[in-house]
This record gives sequence, structure tokens and C-alpha cells, in this order.
Amino acid sequence: MKEHTQWIRFAITLAVVLLAAPLSHAEVYKVVDAQGNVTYTDQPPDSNAKPEKLRELSIISPQVAEPVGVPIESGVAPEAKEVSIRQLRRAHRDFAIVSPKPEEALWGTENQATVKWTTGAPLNAGMGVAVFVDGVAQEPTNAPVTILTGLDRGEHKVYAELWDDSGRKIATTPTVTFYIMQNSIQFPQRQNRNG
Repeated sequence: MKEHTQWIRFAITLAVVLLAAPLSHAEVYKVVDAQGNVTYTDQPPDSNAKPEKLRELSIISPQVAEPVGVPIESGVAPEAKEVSIRQLRRAHRDFAIVSPKPEEALWGTENQATVKWTTGAPLNAGMGVAVFVDGVAQEPTNAPVTILTGLDRGEHKVYAELWDDSGRKIATTPTVTFYIMQNSIQFPQRQNRNG
């Protein structure tokens, strides 16, 4: 049904364009009746009628700005002109870890934690993020998620650094403290207190 409706709209639009094309080159005549009403027509009202001279249409070309920082599928912007470190720092001043939350206790994760970071601007080509857990750097990436494995039960601290393709540090997130909690005989699985 949707395709049928789209086809009808296309056919109507095409018909209007085809009918309007000859009119754009037709002559236009001005007719004033006995009451002073003005009518315009493409048919000469009499053999002595002269066509009106119409003003030419004004055509304005649109000004299209070149896109800057447009994200692509991998989350990395296409090659752009050299960007200053000040511009990069301004664009990524909101660089932060959004998961885990500060002081969050992660239960039953099998000694794993998922670290997610965000920034308001897309990463330029060559930029990368290094996630540090308990002071140890993980493999740099430009993916917004890093899975930490082999974490011991207890407190952990995580932060991330954003680097450009020249090795300049652009931003550092605040440090987030979180806890890996595992069920045991002494600490059985927590019950849902809300239900």
C-alpha cells in the first residue's frame, strides 16, 4: 500500500512538471474587464493583443558549507585540514566515562567490567583512546567500549586518555572508582530489596 501511494505521488509530480514546462515558455496576456478586474492568460484575447513582458526569474545558487567532523560508520571523521590542539581540546572537553558509574558495585560479572566513554564530537582519523585500570593501560582503540577482564574482587579505578594522530594528549576523563563484587558463602547473592 505504501509503495502504491509513493508511485501515485511520483506520477502526479511528474505530470505537473511536464504540464508546467510548456507554460514556462508560453506567452502571457493581460486582460482587464469592464469592472477593472485583471486576468492573465496564455490565450490572446483578440488579434491585436500583445504579450506581457515578464521579469526574469531570479535564481540563487545555494551556499553549501563543507561538512566538518561528520561521523562515519566506524565513529571516525573523514580526513580534515590540520586541527589545532586547542580546537581538539575544545571539541572534546566533555570526554568522560559513562559506565561504570562512580562508586558502582558490579555483581556477578565473572570478574569483568565494561567501560564506556563518550565525547560530544566524533573522533578525527588517527585519534585513539587508552583506558587505564588501576594505573595499567589497555590496548588503545577508537571504539567507545572496552571490556576489562580478570579483575579481582574489590575496588578498582579507571580513567581514559584521548590522543590525536600526532601523539598529543587531548583530554583525560575524571577517575571513576567501582567495585567488583562476587557472591560467596559468606556473601550470598543480594536479594532485590524492591520486590
